[in-house]
Amino acid sequence: MIRILSALVLVATAAAAVPSAQAAPAAAGQTLDVLVIGDSYSAGNGATGATYGPVDCYRNTTNWAERYAAGLRTQGLTVNLANHACSGGQTPDVHTPRAMDTQANKVAPAPADVTTTDQADAHLRATDPCNTGTFPAEEFWTYRATAVVPGVAITYDCTRNLRPQADFVTADTDLVVFTMGGNDAGFTTIVQSCFVVLTRTAASCRAAVDTARSRIPAIKQALLADVAALRARGLREDAKIVQLGYPWLQVDNGFSLPDPSGSYPAGDAVRSLITDATAELATVPAAANVGHPGQMTFVGGVTTKFSGHEPDAQTTNPQTWINEAFSGPDLSLWYHPNDLGQAAYSELLLAGGTYGAGATAPPTTAPPTTKPLTASLRVRAPKRPVARDQAVVLRIRSRRSDGTAPAGRVVVRRAHHAKVLKATRLRPSADGRTRLRIRHLRPGRTRLVVTYRDRLAPRVRDRVVVRVRR
Repeated sequence: MIRILSALVLVATAAAAVPSAQAAPAAAGQTLDVLVIGDSYSAGNGATGATYGPVDCYRNTTNWAERYAAGLRTQGLTVNLANHACSGGQTPDVHTPRAMDTQANKVAPAPADVTTTDQADAHLRATDPCNTGTFPAEEFWTYRATAVVPGVAITYDCTRNLRPQADFVTADTDLVVFTMGGNDAGFTTIVQSCFVVLTRTAASCRAAVDTARSRIPAIKQALLADVAALRARGLREDAKIVQLGYPWLQVDNGFSLPDPSGSYPAGDAVRSLITDATAELATVPAAANVGHPGQMTFVGGVTTKFSGHEPDAQTTNPQTWINEAFSGPDLSLWYHPNDLGQAAYSELLLAGGTYGAGATAPPTTAPPTTKPLTASLRVRAPKRPVARDQAVVLRIRSRRSDGTAPAGRVVVRRAHHAKVLKATRLRPSADGRTRLRIRHLRPGRTRLVVTYRDRLAPRVRDRVVVRVRR
């Protein structure tokens, strides 16, 4: 039996990729057990299927993992899916029990020989009065007695806990697929502070983005600890681990929030955060694979796949693949993939087949090659003529095909001239954006050639015509 374990990753969404060199075609007749772990993006918040599992986990029967399993079944595989992801999950939940909710001031009968709170705690653990027995493999309760009347009553609090998600690894587990880390970065705080109209402000959004950015190195280390925990629970050496990223949370339209200093570019700031975080987290497999060659893969392209289909906090995006704020009564569904987004995730995952999970021999055909990295460039010039004594402002945007932040050199020249009018280097945190001011152009029409190149992507050009008043 082969089980594919799916655990969720960050942010931030955005899509640097480690090539899936170990991706392998599924073998007809192969049996796969799929185990999903992680946070809300793996549980399936936002999908419209039926929910199941422990309260507040929001596991969904039509999430991307279910669709992935269905896609493999069409290839002749037998797939069994067990979802242990849970909404709100953070990296420690993979290896540490997670406290879910607490019931306070409950009352139970007290035996006559129970006279102290310590004795009451032991009695409550033995009798386990809060345990519903609904999900015995996943849930357990802890107790704290607050008062004891011997022979009469114990007053206590009980807390429902989920067992560590890594506990569900078995000797049959072959593949771990995950996106995890968004909640560690403060996903809910970012959404509320930057995008939800009743709670967003420039100051709170800036603070949320800065805090998330400062946590990125720690999240990377926490993900490595999660991988170690999976192995410690018995994940076989020939098992595979696959990590997925998050989409951008705002469509690329310059959405900003009013600020005493002018405005705060909330949309661009969050997009840049997710881009940079994903690029960093995409390096997790290289570190995790030391001593375990080829075991872990990062599936890039989430931001690119969702590009143009993100929410729009400025108005609304009718083409969104992510539930916008106020799109339903349940806040837990906001800013999570809808059915179209779930399908997009599953398509990305299916492109890698089974990632070599359960292969009894090396594939007889060569693994799929990775598409070469390319870049695109878009330059916008003023639509109206510019006064002779003013600078012409060019708005420049570059993208890489793998979603990573461009960090190359932009050069502006007159068409058919070698002299450089302006040059700059893109900062990764700028998400491929910059503005260049060109001065001392002659009156009339001037054709400019803008070039972008870096060490990885081939050179690209764009041409614009600018007009200067005489």
